[in-house]
Amino acid sequence: MRRYLTALAALALLLSGCRAKASELPPPAELLAAIQAEVELPEMVDTAETDLEALTGIGPEDWDSAVCCRLLEGVAPDEIIIVQAGSEQAADRVQELLEKRLAYKQDSGRLYLTEYQPMLQDGVVRRDGLTVSLIVSGQAADIARVYDNLG
Repeated sequence: MRRYLTALAALALLLSGCRAKASELPPPAELLAAIQAEVELPEMVDTAETDLEALTGIGPEDWDSAVCCRLLEGVAPDEIIIVQAGSEQAADRVQELLEKRLAYKQDSGRLYLTEYQPMLQDGVVRRDGLTVSLIVSGQAADIARVYDNLG
């Protein structure tokens, strides 16, 4: 009986969520700097203030800070968007809009950027708490490792 109660208590502890809370990622600009320090990216420019809403539909009411990095030159589909949402509901909206942006890029690439299909298919939208990111890059796996090491 004692073993049964001990096993039951251990199971209750596991189910109650007694574990360390996942740490939040740094703000988008700091996260991007960490990525750039670890991963060799093509030259990109941050257009969050001017293009984020036009590209994605994510308005300033949904984010506390954001970066929207696009290639400075060229036609490759590289794009890194990192948004720190203001609430869980805003993060849900941001995630949905970034998933639509990724689908749009993938669909467009099938017609116009066929040589970039592997990069587009490896593109991801990831959510880490209130931080939601779109990563379309030839170095997506390396970028994901930076996220994992910071989180």
